[in-house]
Amino acid sequence: MLNPHDGVVARAQELSELDALLGAAASSGPQCVIVEGPSGIGKTALADAFAALHPDLPVRRAEGTPWERGLRGGILAQLGVASPRPEEDTADSERSGANEWGPEDAQPEWLSAGRAAGEWLAGLTEGGPALVVVDALEDADDLSLKALAFALRRLRGPLLVLATSGPAGTRPGSPAAQFTGAVRARRLRLGPLTHEALRELALARAGVDLGPDAVQALWRATGGNPGLALEALADGVEALGAEMLAAEGPRAVVRSVAERAEAALAGLPAPSRALVEAVSVLGGTPSAAAAARLARLSEVDAEALLAAADAAWAAGLLECRTVAGSLQVTIRDPLVRDAVHEGLGPLRRATLHARAAELSESTRERVRHLVAAAAMPDAELAAAVDRLAEAEAAEGDWGAAADALVAAARLHIDPALREDRLVRAAEAMIGAGDLAQAAPLARQIESLPQGAERDAALAYHAIHTGQARRAGALLARAWETRLPTAPADLSARIAQYRVLDALGNWDGEAMLAWTETAVRIAGPDSNAGIEARAMLGLALGLMGRHEEARRAYDELSSSAHLGGRDQRLRLGRGWVALAVDDMDTARLELRAAIPPARRPGSLRIALWAHAWLARAEFAVGRWDDALATARAGLALNDPVGISLVEPVLRLTAAQVCALRGQAAEAAEHSQHAQSGPEAYPVMRLSGAMAAAAVAESAGDYAAVLRAFDPIVHMNRTPWVDEPGFWPWQDVYANALVMAGELDRADAFLAPLEEAARAVGHRSTTARLGSVRGRLLGAQGRLDEAVAVFEESLAAIEGLPLPWGAARVRFAYGQTLRRAGRRRDASGVLAAARDAFAVLGASVYVARCERELQAAGTGAFRSRAGSRAESEETGVHAPVPAPAAFTAQEEAVARLVAGGRSNREAARELFVSVKTVQYHLTRIYAKLGIGSRSELAAVYRGGAGEEEAL
Repeated sequence: MLNPHDGVVARAQELSELDALLGAAASSGPQCVIVEGPSGIGKTALADAFAALHPDLPVRRAEGTPWERGLRGGILAQLGVASPRPEEDTADSERSGANEWGPEDAQPEWLSAGRAAGEWLAGLTEGGPALVVVDALEDADDLSLKALAFALRRLRGPLLVLATSGPAGTRPGSPAAQFTGAVRARRLRLGPLTHEALRELALARAGVDLGPDAVQALWRATGGNPGLALEALADGVEALGAEMLAAEGPRAVVRSVAERAEAALAGLPAPSRALVEAVSVLGGTPSAAAAARLARLSEVDAEALLAAADAAWAAGLLECRTVAGSLQVTIRDPLVRDAVHEGLGPLRRATLHARAAELSESTRERVRHLVAAAAMPDAELAAAVDRLAEAEAAEGDWGAAADALVAAARLHIDPALREDRLVRAAEAMIGAGDLAQAAPLARQIESLPQGAERDAALAYHAIHTGQARRAGALLARAWETRLPTAPADLSARIAQYRVLDALGNWDGEAMLAWTETAVRIAGPDSNAGIEARAMLGLALGLMGRHEEARRAYDELSSSAHLGGRDQRLRLGRGWVALAVDDMDTARLELRAAIPPARRPGSLRIALWAHAWLARAEFAVGRWDDALATARAGLALNDPVGISLVEPVLRLTAAQVCALRGQAAEAAEHSQHAQSGPEAYPVMRLSGAMAAAAVAESAGDYAAVLRAFDPIVHMNRTPWVDEPGFWPWQDVYANALVMAGELDRADAFLAPLEEAARAVGHRSTTARLGSVRGRLLGAQGRLDEAVAVFEESLAAIEGLPLPWGAARVRFAYGQTLRRAGRRRDASGVLAAARDAFAVLGASVYVARCERELQAAGTGAFRSRAGSRAESEETGVHAPVPAPAAFTAQEEAVARLVAGGRSNREAARELFVSVKTVQYHLTRIYAKLGIGSRSELAAVYRGGAGEEEAL
């Protein structure tokens, strides 16, 4: 994973965005980005890491501080901007200090300062791109911000201004916010670290290898803030274990957060403090009136209540808003809320929760507060919690049911009841999609006596953590050992889990059989039956029985018992539509399977919907949406840890980033997409496709073959290669052709082509046809190749699949160019290049440009293509005039100067290694050099001559 600086972990996405802005500055003029986030989130570390990635970039830095906020021109002075000459001043008084703007009563006006800043910035960028970093923008002085804004709005040089800002910098009307608007700065908000990144940070910075429970506890204590995490690690929070993870268990509080909370509380009047403490007990966003009742402020009138809330708001503790005539209050920072709650002490905390239970208007809230107030097991309370868990499960709220079952397990006196509730709680947590919470329970369940209930729960967990072999063995044993007197719902659950296991194995026959079994046991209109029927259409679809799948979904959608449980139906219908190239239906249904925040739904289903919606958006060329959807899914999955779906989400992110030249982020996604041999085939397929996408974008076809080698030798079910679902075969076959393995490519393609033609699957026909055409061209059978390429283009015509069509044209143009038909090749390649440019596939834009040069049609070069090639190869422009080299020599020179080996250059240009060696000999002679390093140096020295092209 990219980690160029000790202070930054897992910020490859943000570093890629900063790289893109630096590229925009080089081509289009000044760019400004504001990196936002709370203290400790890593804003300065990101700026340092970005500067470290560009050691040749001139960097100037300044930092705002609260005590220098009134020092006019202080930021400019730190940057090294010379004070304006006296005759330029619009102020009458003398300045003090050689390079300071002086005290406030002797200031020059911002116009003079802006002109001075403009001259300084012009000089800074005279030799090429430069970076200006301003830390703590919210504490920068007003004059410096106005002067910098004035200068940036008039500068034409290649400058990137990277400013960092805390929450205060975003407040409307603040100088920092005005500066951001004046220069039209892009805002880049740093979010919390993922669980995996938090573990990496602990290992890299504290030398502590945290287990899953400790990582979860650390995340809960710090909210993923790296600064707080390092503080917590130093204080020993890494020792926390599973007991800190339960929903109603104690929360670890980082020392500085506790001190901040206590300092804020200490400065409050007594009514305000009591109000804040009551809010911490109630949780969420209660009404101020409810909090006042709990705090026993009943004698306080409305005006006094507002005054108490106002003082807490002014101290930064409470967020207050009026909704429907009622003042609603919440503690702004969840970590501070935990600190306030834990700071109450056990007796006062229990007393307040007991009183909150008396005041509660709902059963759920009353039971929650009674559980929080309980000091020891209580059979009567346990029974009440059991009833609540049943009610929550009946409503499909598995998260709430899991919380109640965990509480019941603690409260029950009977050991057998405690064990039963633990098993049910684990299943409910997994049903809610929260594997991180379920993991400690799963480890406790391991120690229970073997039985069908225990094995089923452990198998359910193993499925979602991607442990295919373990899940299969547990499910088989659970099914065989269930007692004849076992309740039907246990058998139905095991059958449902076997459906999921079959899906992970991409085994259509098993999936269909277990779906029908689950429906038969549970009944078609039961909760379990409805869920199983939603999987029936998908089972039929992955077996290629698309019409039957459509009818199954139509029948389910018309069921009077479906109710609000249509999320699984939408997912399955959209998934099947994607496989048959019905992109409009696919995108519509998959979007509908992602519930809005206000609507309940299954997180597991929402994650799969994110994964396949991202694939659909990628296919139709909406790559910004595809990447955003994949990232959103990964963000949702991070705290819950469903390994089964993560590689599919990573696949799309890796593919888009790789094709856009964002190599660091692409490599990070590919790395996280990989899974071991024990993983499910759907995980291994996605990981292989992600690794192959990264390798293919780099022109490393040997690495493409290595990525797919486990898939080729995997015991694949017949449905893995069913047209439409897993489009990996053309990438693998293409790599075989590029590596010269023509016979292997031919043998691999033949049965796949026959299957695609048999079902009339157009996009698969086109994808495989592009490789067949390349293969025929390599065999010297050009007329046959042309015919296949034309058939492929005809097959994909009319489908909204621009990436697929552009790939066909690229292979077609390369084949024509290699065969000497340069004029024909030029038209096809130009069309491919334009399509790639629209998609933002800079890597392939650059390849098309090289092909066009090799075809002798440099006139087709575009500025976008030149920039894309520069990003990919690191070579900005050739020193010799274009006439000095032939088209082939120019293409070879660019690739070799950019670091390609002779073999890699040969693959890129579709020529032999000997041809590359021959061209290199002539290139060296024309330039008067004798080595590859000298060639690279010559090209780096010509970066300023790009415009001559």
